[in-house]
Amino acid sequence: MIRAAAKNYENVLVLVDPKDYEKINGKVTDKIRKELAAKAFYHLSLYDSQIGSFLNDESFPEELTVPLKKLKDLRYGENPHQRGALYQMPNTSSPLSKLKHLWGRELSGTNSGDIYTGIETVRQFKEPAAAVIKHLSPCGIALGKDVKEALQRAIESDPVSAFGGVVVLNTKMDEEAAHAIGHMDIVACPEISGKALEILKRIRKSMGIYTFGKIPQTRSEKWDMRWFGGAMLLQDFDDQTEAGFKNWEVVTRKKPTSKQLEQMQFGFKAVKAVRSNAVLVVDENIPMTRGIGSGQTSRIGATKIALEQAGQFAKGGILVSDSFFPFDDSVKLAAKYGISAIVEQGGSINDSQSIKVANETGITMIFSRRRAFRH
Repeated sequence: MIRAAAKNYENVLVLVDPKDYEKINGKVTDKIRKELAAKAFYHLSLYDSQIGSFLNDESFPEELTVPLKKLKDLRYGENPHQRGALYQMPNTSSPLSKLKHLWGRELSGTNSGDIYTGIETVRQFKEPAAAVIKHLSPCGIALGKDVKEALQRAIESDPVSAFGGVVVLNTKMDEEAAHAIGHMDIVACPEISGKALEILKRIRKSMGIYTFGKIPQTRSEKWDMRWFGGAMLLQDFDDQTEAGFKNWEVVTRKKPTSKQLEQMQFGFKAVKAVRSNAVLVVDENIPMTRGIGSGQTSRIGATKIALEQAGQFAKGGILVSDSFFPFDDSVKLAAKYGISAIVEQGGSINDSQSIKVANETGITMIFSRRRAFRH
């Protein structure tokens, strides 16, 4: 009936949303008729797509309609001259669907992406975790015995980049943690105490403060989707990282200590959240990043940035790469900075050269046998 009415919109008014009742209280124009008809077709498409999704057992069906409902209009997209709006899938369990604005600035498109990146980063950890995000990539990731310690460590990872960044937590923000917040654009967490909220309001009046509820253990979405302007990539989510640890292979004479292995596993979870090419340095003892080289077109370039940023903390630290080293140059550079252990994918034709350098310089090296690209 709705489809038939929408097809005959020149003679029939079709309404699928009570919010549109007010549009027909006065003179009904041809423009209003077309708007209501278009809305009806979109509504039918959204409804039908959910039925198709429920009945579908294929991993990647031949035809697909992605159902989306507008969550909110945004302050702007990526830049102030670009309009933007945030959409969500119906019945999604994504924390973004529960995003609640408590104070300060409204979201831009980039802010929305930063919060999502932060959630994807901290959701991997059972311990209190904090991430500082800049331009859709972390500049600091850390764990702590409590949220304050995790937050302080994440900011300490790169305090220069953290300025004006987006802080995301995986647990409630309390009064103690609020005192650790500096000049940030956005703070997002599952929940926040009343006292903590008042403290943040005083720190920076324009700071956007958001809550998103508990991060669910499982995802409601079937696919991780990436839009390429006229085409869309559908893929499995890169989850179950811990299950992949059993495939790690020690390839050097020197074996990792239990502490090094613990830091390596933290680092591999962290590097998954960083834009490729990604290399990071993890502190020798503390579960926190000390240097992050992200979004580089060369592996050695990412390595240089991570090591230079880590500085003195590189000595004894852990170097983690999201893919293999195509040459031994990154291992040689890591040795100069005093890195004690390396995690990389392995699988390069030059693996033997990298292993040789690691053995000669006393570095422990593990091949993860698993790539962790994020673009």
